[in-house]
Amino acid sequence: MAVATTTALTTAPQATAPEADDRPTTGALDAVTAAAAAAVDDRDGGASRGQARTSAGRTAAVAGGTQVTVAKDARMSVEGPTQGEISAAPPPPVLPGCDGEAAGYGSNGQVPSSEMCTLWDGHTQVRADAAVALAKLNQAYIAQFGEPMCITDGYRSYSQQVATKAAKGYLAAVPGSSNHGWGLAVDICAESYSGDRWDWLAANAPAYGWDNPDWARYGGSKYEPWHWEWTAGVQQMSAS
Repeated sequence: MAVATTTALTTAPQATAPEADDRPTTGALDAVTAAAAAAVDDRDGGASRGQARTSAGRTAAVAGGTQVTVAKDARMSVEGPTQGEISAAPPPPVLPGCDGEAAGYGSNGQVPSSEMCTLWDGHTQVRADAAVALAKLNQAYIAQFGEPMCITDGYRSYSQQVATKAAKGYLAAVPGSSNHGWGLAVDICAESYSGDRWDWLAANAPAYGWDNPDWARYGGSKYEPWHWEWTAGVQQMSAS
């Protein structure tokens, strides 16, 4: 008698494949971030970081097929060094080498050199504060006439006043009493004490503190249209 033998084959259950995790790995996140930054830079074409962005957004491809869309108003924050305030260069002095400071030292005809400044002609001297005021007037004069004022006389020492009195007689003040002796007066050249230039000076010089005094004008006690004084200084010395 034949006996049939059945062999049972047991198959181990097939393992189920795990569901795919579509979450980006740390590396992928880093790539996305880098791509976003690159897309912003690419989109802006190197424009200033502080400038408003108006171009359309860009889509950047990254590893693994992930795409990053950058909005048109995206911003990249860039920290830079703090810059100090930039100040404009100060204007050059109106009369180089002259600070315009004077204390009123000395006496008529004996004013120390520390109180004086040399004018633009390179040799005429007047008291420092008067010199700066006159230099400002000279700038306006140049703008009007295209050349600087011509000055014949400024400060006169006592000995120079004596010599001037001997040469000019009644036209010169008694030595020791002239405002030239304080460095507060100048005499201008003939080209400027008549005509349009004198008219311009008469109208504009007082705004700079300089004037042809009443006694020296036509109808005054002694007509000297060339003689101009720094009014504030003359008043100061008269009061002292």
